Amino acid sequence: MPAYLFQAPTGIAGDITRPDESNVEPAMLKANGSPATFPQAYGVPMVYETGGIGKWIGSSVATDFAGVLVREVPGISGSTASDATFEPTVPNPDQPNGLCVRGYINVKCVAGTPVRGGTVYIQITANGGVNVGDLRADGTDGGNAVALTATQAEWATDGKDADNNAELRIAR
Repeated sequence: MPAYLFQAPTGIAGDITRPDESNVEPAMLKANGSPATFPQAYGVPMVYETGGIGKWIGSSVATDFAGVLVREVPGISGSTASDATFEPTVPNPDQPNGLCVRGYINVKCVAGTPVRGGTVYIQITANGGVNVGDLRADGTDGGNAVALTATQAEWATDGKDADNNAELRIAR
C-alpha cells in the first residue's frame, strides 16, 4: 500500500466526489456539427443541444454551461467489435451518459492553481497548449477563456494533484 507524504491524488476526472451532495441527470451525447465533436474524456464542461448534451466548443459562452460529463461505472464500451473491452476513458455516444448539474466532481485544471471559492474559467480559443473546453483557474489568457459565475461553478478545494485533477463545485 503506497504512503502519501504530502498530498493524496484527488481522483479521476469525471468522478463524483460527494455523492450525497450531487445531482446527476441522464443525457444523450450529441455532436455539435460532426461525430468528431463528441467528447473524448470525462470531467469536461458540456452545453445543452437539441435532444441531449454536447461538448463545449469555441463559440460557447458562459451562460451555455450545462454541467460536467460524469464518468459512471460500470459503463458500456463504444466498440461493437467481437473483441470489445470496457473502455473507461472515452464516453460512449450510443448510451445515456451522466451530466452533473449540481454538486462536486473531479475535473482537470490545465492552467493556474485552484483556490477554494475561486473563479472557474473555460477555454474558448486554443492557446499555448490549452484546448477549447479545458478548465483553468486563472483568467490570464488574454480573452481566450470565459469566466463562470459563482452561481454556476467554483473551485471546491485549494490546489490540484500531480495529474492536474481538482474538485469543482457546480452550484445550480
